[in-house]
Amino acid sequence: MSAEDGGVLALEKAESLARGAALKWASGIFCRPDQLAHLGHYRRRETQRNNSIQSRLKSVLQSYLEGVEHGLSQLRMAYTEVRHVQQALSKAQDIWRTGEGPRSRLQPIHQLVMEHVQLSVVIQSLPYIYTVPTLIDQTRDLIDHHHLLKAHVNLRDLENLRDDVLYRLQRVSPFVDSSHCVQHSAEAADLVQQFFAGVQDLSEELGRTLFSLASSALSVASSDPAVLVSAIRIIEREEFLDAEETRGPPQQLWKPMGRPKRWREQFFQALEKGVCERLMGSELMCDNLNAKDLAIHLKELQDRVVAELQSVFSVLAPCVPPHYDLCRAVALMCHHATSHHLHDILSQDLPHSTMYCVLHWIMIIYPSEDMMGHPDLSSEIDIPGLGPLMPPEMMEEQLNRYTRSVRACLSQWIHKALEVEYSDWLRDQEPDTDQDGCYMSSLQQMVMQMLLENVQLASSLGESLENRVRNASLYEMENCLVWLREALVRYGIEHMKDRTYPTYYMHYLLAVVNGCSALSSSISYLQPEEPSSPLFRKAVPCLPTSLNKAQKKASHLLLDELQTEIQPLFREIPSRPWLASSDTVRVICEKMENFNQYLSKARAPVFQYLLAQTERMIAIEYAKALMHSKLVCRSCGERQQLAERMSMDAEQLGSSLHRMGLEGATVCVPLILSLQKLFALKDAALLSLEVSELVTAYPDISDEHVLALLELRGDVNRDLRHTVLSVMQSQALALPEDYRPIFINISVPAPAHPFCLHPSSCA
Repeated sequence: MSAEDGGVLALEKAESLARGAALKWASGIFCRPDQLAHLGHYRRRETQRNNSIQSRLKSVLQSYLEGVEHGLSQLRMAYTEVRHVQQALSKAQDIWRTGEGPRSRLQPIHQLVMEHVQLSVVIQSLPYIYTVPTLIDQTRDLIDHHHLLKAHVNLRDLENLRDDVLYRLQRVSPFVDSSHCVQHSAEAADLVQQFFAGVQDLSEELGRTLFSLASSALSVASSDPAVLVSAIRIIEREEFLDAEETRGPPQQLWKPMGRPKRWREQFFQALEKGVCERLMGSELMCDNLNAKDLAIHLKELQDRVVAELQSVFSVLAPCVPPHYDLCRAVALMCHHATSHHLHDILSQDLPHSTMYCVLHWIMIIYPSEDMMGHPDLSSEIDIPGLGPLMPPEMMEEQLNRYTRSVRACLSQWIHKALEVEYSDWLRDQEPDTDQDGCYMSSLQQMVMQMLLENVQLASSLGESLENRVRNASLYEMENCLVWLREALVRYGIEHMKDRTYPTYYMHYLLAVVNGCSALSSSISYLQPEEPSSPLFRKAVPCLPTSLNKAQKKASHLLLDELQTEIQPLFREIPSRPWLASSDTVRVICEKMENFNQYLSKARAPVFQYLLAQTERMIAIEYAKALMHSKLVCRSCGERQQLAERMSMDAEQLGSSLHRMGLEGATVCVPLILSLQKLFALKDAALLSLEVSELVTAYPDISDEHVLALLELRGDVNRDLRHTVLSVMQSQALALPEDYRPIFINISVPAPAHPFCLHPSSCA
């Protein structure tokens, strides 16, 4: 569609909309017949309105056309003027090209003009130049005598004279060739700079004097504050002159020599140097640094920092302008100097005790009222505004380093303590006893005390370090208990080689057991049940479990000693001599009671545990002896005799256990009596009922165990065995949660090969 067609469509659309609007308006006005009388009035009003709109449109269009005509006339005039300028520039370029030859012949005159300008400058400056050497000497003498303000006035006169001469020499005349001008100006400037070289030296000498006053500002402010005030005034003047020079246009070719001087910046640098020298004092020898020497050094540093800041606030601050913010500036200087010094100390290979001294000083002493929080300083120093004395990442590194050092020290100490403890176990001397007469081993308590002391020491430096050291202590306590179990194993092996050595073998085992029992009461502090810190919730050893393992290891070694003595006696049970008459059980009881004499040196909880384990061991050995026996009852009389002997043994063992202090034999006697019922039964057909009761009482008993017992009875045929096994299989039960298995620990001899003789022939 063309643009013309689009315009026609837009016009038709606009006309249609207008007609629709007019129709809507007319229908609203002439909705009743009586309103048609006013039709002529509305027609005249709308005609006048259309005429007014048309006249305004014509007026606007006429103004627009007049403006366009005026703009076109202005463009024609500008075009004409641009053409005239182009013609003029072309003529000027032609004239410039034709004038290069004559201009080159004027070069000697240009050079003479330049020399004339330079000579005129020198002649005008001669009266002042003659006085320069004298004025330099006078100024140097004023500096030596600390007449600083007068010296600075003379210095400014000399610098102004030098700068004025250099500026006038380096000005370029618009009628002089610039390349020759620059060359001659450079030669003249070099000559002037050589002549005025003493002025720059004088400026540097005055600066050194001012900065030396700054480095010893405290002593100067105390003895002669006027000199320090004069130095500050000079520095302020020089700072103002530096600022004035920076306000010039950047394209300016010439700048005064030695600007900017930045004397205020150098003043603070000198002041900081003096502060550092006064604070650090004598160098600390870091080789073989111990905690005592470092503590003395840090206390001296603390006193020097406080004294420095107090002196600055009271003596030095009134001598400088307020906008110097001297109190905060010197506080930052002390802060940074102390930080760098501590960084140097911590970069050495320090023992953990020395490192703790540094960390305690950083975290506790430094922000306290004894140092940066001192009442005399608190009004001027914003401690958080100074920033951390040690960056967070470096502090984190030092805390980890301290923790590693503590752990290494604890590990080394525990190893040595265990070596000493093990050597004590081998000596021919009875272990120490406590107030209750129980054998005592101080190893565990010494280790725990060592660990707790380190944790408490770390807690004074915050929860973060406390948790780190607590974790490290847990791991080292775990290692200690592991090493203790390994030492007990070695101890048991040494005893197995020669049962008479060590002399006090059982005594020291009881001492270890008692030590573990005493240690259990203090573990809760080292390993709380619900740690508050996420850092402490990480996977850490479970000390009660490790402690229980160590205690059980020592207990098992004790019980192994009794088991080794009584096992040969149980080989006689059952046998025909034992059926007839035997003192075997009596001897076993005597050995148990003798063993109980040693157990009496154990603490109450462990003593009861050892008694219970002794009873359990006797029960297992007795049942094991029955199942491993080669005896087979030949008649009902022998079975009754076996049952009676077992009843007598149960009574004898029960009495002995009661004398040993075991309140009621809950394992040994019931087990023997339960097994005795299998042999007391005269009718073999009822064995399935007895076996059912036995399985109910001891659900861990297996088919092999029952078959071994039935083999001992001697009157059980194959069919009856099958019946008994069927009953057991139908009655198989899961072990109750509170049931302690017995028969699992009892091995059953392998069945005889088919070609072997009947077991009765081997009895």
